[in-house]
Amino acid sequence: MILLLNFLLFLIYSTMIFFLPNTIYLLVLLFFNLSIIFNLNLKKIIFKNIQLLPFIIFTFIINFILDNFINAFWISFKLIIVCSITIIYSEKINYIGITKAISLLFSPLKIFNINIENLTLLISISLSIFPILKKEIIEIQQVCLVKGIKFSIRNMKIILSKFLLLNLIRVNQIEEALISKGFTQE
Repeated sequence: MILLLNFLLFLIYSTMIFFLPNTIYLLVLLFFNLSIIFNLNLKKIIFKNIQLLPFIIFTFIINFILDNFINAFWISFKLIIVCSITIIYSEKINYIGITKAISLLFSPLKIFNINIENLTLLISISLSIFPILKKEIIEIQQVCLVKGIKFSIRNMKIILSKFLLLNLIRVNQIEEALISKGFTQE
């Protein structure tokens, strides 16, 4: 039940940020996020936030072009707050905990004869596949470096074909494992 409460509070908090006016409230939320960060591995969280900077800068540029500087700044600021709280949440809870919270959240769907166990299994698989995909991208980058292929847009056909092939193999392995365990579609 605590997992569900934490998950719901996280969703409410991260959604609420976009509905707040562009005032001092956002600075309070930023300081709240910073106070939580000090209980965790600070280097890891800063590194993850830095990895998200290209996305935030891209969002800033698009909003600046389509609207104005002030709104672009506030949207980017709100994204920084949401990304940092998401990173904090992901550090505090693992994907199994998130899956359990979502399972509890979807438990009222049993009234409509929806198999929650299958839904939970699919969510668990989809959440656990992200680290695998990240690892495969890093491996493809290293192979490209060794073979002298630049990891660029020009070579995306080669890179994406390898990435797609690896993922299709992975999906086939997951399907075979589910079939061997007796997983059935309803």
